[in-house]
Amino acid sequence: MFLIKRILKLIFFKIKYFRNAVIICNNCNISLNSSFAGNNKINSNTSISSSFIDKCTYIGSNCMISFTKIGKYCSIANNVKVIVGNHPVHGFVSTHPSFFSLRKQSGFTYVNKQKFEEIKYVDTMNKYSVIIGNDVWIGEDVKILGGVSIGDGAIIGAGSIITKDVEPYSINVGVPSKKIDLRFNDDDINFLLNFKWWDKDEKWINNNCDMFEDIKKFKEEFK
Repeated sequence: MFLIKRILKLIFFKIKYFRNAVIICNNCNISLNSSFAGNNKINSNTSISSSFIDKCTYIGSNCMISFTKIGKYCSIANNVKVIVGNHPVHGFVSTHPSFFSLRKQSGFTYVNKQKFEEIKYVDTMNKYSVIIGNDVWIGEDVKILGGVSIGDGAIIGAGSIITKDVEPYSINVGVPSKKIDLRFNDDDINFLLNFKWWDKDEKWINNNCDMFEDIKKFKEEFK
């Protein structure tokens, strides 16, 4: 029965996203409340729940993405994890969720009301705990804690742990991560953030793709 459900679910997703050219590889677990904008590839053994993946973004193998909104043209490597759950550190006698949560993580609870906010939301209306901007590159084995926003054009080095907001077009590495550089100068960054090339249609991007190899040529052409 379990195998039949998995097969039916896989068929459903392939039919649902066929027209949008969404490739979902083997052994992925995609919740029904997740959605894709198109031209996406989700590699094997990746789990995605309660999330939105915008166009032309790909996600590597063995990733766990939940309560996350990801922008356009993002490159996400293998083993990237979004960690949204939280436990009380101060005040509560125990950190076990049976004393503060209604979610029954261990199969039961002692409480009849939620006593601790387990998930930090960046976007409370849409229930996104993490928001990743456009044109973001996230390296292998990165972990992102809930309540964090990653700006457009940012780079996160392999093995980093993201515990706070990340600036647009910044380069970040380490445990916990810290900014070590910017990809461009302030004028270039402001231009790119205002220009928003990722919102252009496919025809425009295809016609101008040669300009993307040099920020100076790009600015001169479109400023």
